[in-house]
Amino acid sequence: MKKYQIVNARVDQYSGGPDPAIFNAEVELKPTKGKPFFFIISECDGMPIIYKTKSSTFDWWMDQDTYSDELDKLQEAGALYESDGYSELFENHDDIECFEGLRYLIYLLRTSWEEMEAFITQTKGKFLDEIEIPKSDVEEEWEEGA
Repeated sequence: MKKYQIVNARVDQYSGGPDPAIFNAEVELKPTKGKPFFFIISECDGMPIIYKTKSSTFDWWMDQDTYSDELDKLQEAGALYESDGYSELFENHDDIECFEGLRYLIYLLRTSWEEMEAFITQTKGKFLDEIEIPKSDVEEEWEEGA
């Protein structure tokens, strides 16, 4: 069984104000065998788009005017998951490599800024199976409805 190390993670807000806020979150995971990869979530009004990539795309999402061509190509390639919520992801995740890495990222995105920063500091460099990932609000809601 592969183990996955958390190399880095970051979360930031792309927009807001009179428009709905768009939050972006990315985690870099390094498997014990194989090449590192990234999960990124871009979420607006609780609607996530999730990608799995070979390199970081975080800056693309944070500076969409500069990286519009790159984002177009990424979106044409297709998302790992796109929906109006997370429930389908929690129900049907068996085919996703390292779903725990996504749970980690969802927690970071959905918790408070203070909790997120502290959790990244506590977990960076550790393997996912060495930490306990708290349930995010959307995971708890899904469990209650399941």
